Amino acid sequence: MEKTLSRSTERERQYGIQIGYRTLSIRVDERELPQKPKKSKDPADAIAAIDVHLIPSDQVYTRYSCHPTVGLEAAAVQRKLKLDGKNIISPPPTKYWLKALNYVFGGFNFLMWIAFIVTILSYKPLGQPPAAFNLGVAMLLMIVITVSATFYALVDWNASRIMKSIKSLIAEEASVIRDGQQQLIPANEIVVGDIVVLSTGERVPADLRIVQMSSDLKFDRSLLTGESDMVPGSLDSTADNALETRNLALTSTFVTQGTCHGVVFATGDRTVMGRLVSMSGDAKFKLTTIQKEIWFFTKVISTVALSLFCLSLLLFGVWLRTSYPGYDTVSTAIVNSIGCLTAFVPQGLPVCVALSLTVIARRMAKRHVLVKNLATIETLGCISVLCSDKTGTLTAGKMAVESVAFLDVAYNAKDFIAGITNAASPTRVAGSASSASQTGLPSPTTLPPPSSVHVLHTIARLCNGAKFASSQDSCTNEKPIQDSECMIKGDPTDTAILRFATSLSAVDSMARENVAKYAKAFEIPFNSKNKWMMTVVRDASIIAEVDEVGGAEFEKKESWKCEQEVLERQEGTWMFVKGAPDILFPACGSVMLSDGSVIPFGQVEREKLGAMQNEWSSGGQRVLVLCRKPLPLFKPSLPPSDLEESLYKDLHSLTLVGLVGIRDPPREDVPSAIEVIRRAGVRVFMVTGDFKLTAVAIARQVGIVTQQQIDTIADVRSFALAGKFAPGTIPAPLLKPSPDDPIRSLVLTGEDVASLSPHDWDIILSHYTELVFARTTPDQKMRIVESIKARGDNTVAVTGDGVNDAPALKAADIGVAMGAGSDVAKEAAALVLLKNDFASIPVAIEMGRLVFDNLKKVTLYLMPLGSYTEFMAVLSNVLLGMQIPLSSYLQVCFSITNDVVMSISLMHEKAEADLMLRKPRNARTDRLTDWRLFFQIYLFIGLMAWPCAMSMWFVYMRQQGLGFHDVILVYNSWKGGWKGYSADQLQTFVNRGQCIYYVTMVFIQYGSILAIRNRRVSLLHSNPLWGPRRNLFVPVCMIGTALIAVVNLYGPGLQAVFSTTPIPGMFWGPPFAFALGILCMDEARKACVRAWPNSFIAKMAW
Repeated sequence: MEKTLSRSTERERQYGIQIGYRTLSIRVDERELPQKPKKSKDPADAIAAIDVHLIPSDQVYTRYSCHPTVGLEAAAVQRKLKLDGKNIISPPPTKYWLKALNYVFGGFNFLMWIAFIVTILSYKPLGQPPAAFNLGVAMLLMIVITVSATFYALVDWNASRIMKSIKSLIAEEASVIRDGQQQLIPANEIVVGDIVVLSTGERVPADLRIVQMSSDLKFDRSLLTGESDMVPGSLDSTADNALETRNLALTSTFVTQGTCHGVVFATGDRTVMGRLVSMSGDAKFKLTTIQKEIWFFTKVISTVALSLFCLSLLLFGVWLRTSYPGYDTVSTAIVNSIGCLTAFVPQGLPVCVALSLTVIARRMAKRHVLVKNLATIETLGCISVLCSDKTGTLTAGKMAVESVAFLDVAYNAKDFIAGITNAASPTRVAGSASSASQTGLPSPTTLPPPSSVHVLHTIARLCNGAKFASSQDSCTNEKPIQDSECMIKGDPTDTAILRFATSLSAVDSMARENVAKYAKAFEIPFNSKNKWMMTVVRDASIIAEVDEVGGAEFEKKESWKCEQEVLERQEGTWMFVKGAPDILFPACGSVMLSDGSVIPFGQVEREKLGAMQNEWSSGGQRVLVLCRKPLPLFKPSLPPSDLEESLYKDLHSLTLVGLVGIRDPPREDVPSAIEVIRRAGVRVFMVTGDFKLTAVAIARQVGIVTQQQIDTIADVRSFALAGKFAPGTIPAPLLKPSPDDPIRSLVLTGEDVASLSPHDWDIILSHYTELVFARTTPDQKMRIVESIKARGDNTVAVTGDGVNDAPALKAADIGVAMGAGSDVAKEAAALVLLKNDFASIPVAIEMGRLVFDNLKKVTLYLMPLGSYTEFMAVLSNVLLGMQIPLSSYLQVCFSITNDVVMSISLMHEKAEADLMLRKPRNARTDRLTDWRLFFQIYLFIGLMAWPCAMSMWFVYMRQQGLGFHDVILVYNSWKGGWKGYSADQLQTFVNRGQCIYYVTMVFIQYGSILAIRNRRVSLLHSNPLWGPRRNLFVPVCMIGTALIAVVNLYGPGLQAVFSTTPIPGMFWGPPFAFALGILCMDEARKACVRAWPNSFIAKMAW
């Protein structure tokens, strides 16, 4: 104990901590230690046992041995880190057995298992004697199952790896107070007792008890509770239940508004989230659009295949076995019936789908686009409306103050600072004419006296939510700062004003001294609804005097006179307000001139500053007004909520000090990207909280608005436009602009949005192509997205980077967040642009369309030969009494090797030239497999492919002296010999005929794949060997599939087991002619589509 007290005394000298505080901490710890309850292994009991929210804030510091201003010491941190481990939540226990079952039996594998089991039964005991062929087919089916399961596992592993990389983007660092300093540390190094500092947009890194907070503190707990409503913070307990009380900040929730300090009471698996994860296990799997379509297609095909398999066995048992005894044995009938499963089912389709998504995801990753779920890639191709935030998304997010103005004079910001720097006297400086002319501002010959400059500087510096991450003097007030020198943490607007204020501090020592004498007493941070920030500061040197005298004498005076007197006496408490001019102008009663004098703020003054605001905003600047007001009646002893309420009431009779114009230039890549997006049929809307004129100016610069005439809400409601259709007369899916309509532009404010009726929305979304929403709140942004989604069958994407964008990102079909954005935005989004590159969005849209296009091509490629042509071989055996022209082995081999190998080339296809010129796909009506696709499969390519393969079978049989009627409808006539041939000779003919049928299918593939590569364009303009559509996978895969055929025919082991055999040389040539014929027919079809786009042939085109 003596050693402990000695250490406490030593710390007291260093930090000024009272011995009594430390002694109390030791006594409480010693008293409570024996009373600690035994730890329960049940996570629910551990959550129910949380009581930190029920004790007062001062006792929280005592319980966790930390200090309000010092935090934890380095030695304590290391000790706790060693004891409790890293602040990492263990992933939920994976049910590997369940995953393994899904891999083994998922997709078409369950049909392959049926085929495998039945084939084994046909080998033994049904096979008398057992046939090696049947055993070989069974082994091949097992190989197919194994390969498919392995591939599914690899795809799943790759998806989980992507999710881990996404998690690494969020909550990597946290701000804590240690050893009396605020530090930025890795979030996984937080320990119990740390004091964490949280601000708007940050993710809560551990479970915290809130001990300090701003009055507007709110959290997004949707990840924890599923509820989208924002939860306000509190210093006191609001419920006994730890999950419901508002004075706890729980892991993985987000700060959506305000700031707070919290003491960590649980980390890692001991947090509420960690315990819930251990209770809930794996998250429920949710199918995406493309997964639903593939699953639907799989169910349909599987049902049909299984039905045909059962029908085949039924026909054998009821008809063939009795009417044509000896035609097939039970074993042979079963193996041939398996052809209904192996032939009709495209076994390679699930593999090809997963591989296609993986290939596209890798392409997107090269463009630094991170996709959370591979299957959501396809949804990108459906985007018909893109709602984009302005700041940080369309603009670079590198704001800088460009203009400064008092009522009577305006300056270029650089001239303003340079003039003070080079001044020979405090009041007379030379301005830079060239620099001023660039912004349209007059070139000043004089700058205002220090009094007005100091007031402007003080408000800019103290009414500011941004702060330096480093506490070094060089980053505060000693010299002008550069972006690369000091990191500033905060909103881009506040950051720009802080840099401007710091630049003034660097060249004006009086300005530094003027700021240094004030201490912040209270603050109301900026929020999207108020659109202003308020700070209350007090002059420490005269606070006692002012409090004693009181403020009664000030109440009797007019506001502007009171301002003038307090300005002269330089005493008391001040309210500093910074915000949107259109919001704060009505609250101003006086205005400061450049010479420091104050006059009433009348209509003339308001119009003059309003004109200046409009001029700056029309040039793309964000305009803010800086105001102040004396607060002689300020009562800091009031509770925070009461104090905030009183300050809201005091928000009147402000003195308008000046305006600042902030420029945030558009990203260089944005105009060209928006041009590409609009050319793709996607409407681009701007949704921002900025001023209307600023939003329109930026929208013009980036190409969102192209029309000179911009309508307003009055035009929407005008009789001429609104009278075009009555409410409810047009179905919601049809509420979209017609391609023949002229382009119309519209700008709406948040007030307009709040007043829109459903009929107004119908008019807006069916008539306007260019929309700008300004001065919107987060709730209004979400309403905008939901209204757009409800009309025109729109698939809506939303881009954003801030906390205020999170509700809209969640409401959208596809949320796109910037990599440099807030954690809230990245959590809500489905897509993260790691390099903040807006040009990646059209690439993502193109990749989404491409993956759907390629999947359609893969399906179209697999079905005519790998399903239709194979099935016709089985059908001829079961119904037409002919020896099966394609063995079960060759059916399976073709589907899982030749088909998949050739499909790889389609997965690597580049976008067709017109891909980004087509209309966006309607996710509701444009399906992956529609009647046009089936027409192409069964009545065009397939209808040419299977007769070609079948004809080669009959040609070979004719060469052996067996005519058409000697082969078909013969049933059991071949049993003991036929037409002078023995049974062994006939079986040799069948084996060779089956290989000819197989080889014909292999080389018909060449024409099929070359035809399918392009939907509209001729092969002459998009060949696979050179040019923009070069795809060297095509010739490589052609060689690969030919080699597989050669191995099947000439492999000694395969010949012995599966009765494959070399074929005559003449049968290697005709398949190439068939392939060329199919290609030429498809080229003729495409030519008709291009020549007559409205013809019946064009309407049937896939």
